[in-house]
Amino acid sequence: MLNKSQIEGFLTQVIKKGKIVYGTNEVLEELRGSKAVIVSKSIKPNIRQKLYRDCKKNSIPVIEYDGSSIELGRALGKNFRVSVLSIKSTGGYDLKEILPEAKS
Repeated sequence: MLNKSQIEGFLTQVIKKGKIVYGTNEVLEELRGSKAVIVSKSIKPNIRQKLYRDCKKNSIPVIEYDGSSIELGRALGKNFRVSVLSIKSTGGYDLKEILPEAKS
């Protein structure tokens, strides 16, 4: 599992030029076309199950963020909790930075 600082560093880059959708309802509604989904440790178990199931159906990798929704929100520069986010566009950054198992 990646450490928090690796994920936060990648998100800092993607926020500048890419597209991120955050919020449980928003991510579930706009799951198609996502490059990856990041979930915090504080996501509700029933939402986690639905998210994992839907991501598996659509072949979207799920990345576990080893921190709370408050920490994930701060990593995005937000002053509120973010328990899940979807990366729609990386803005030219290599997603393999946070998906070491991805093949070229």
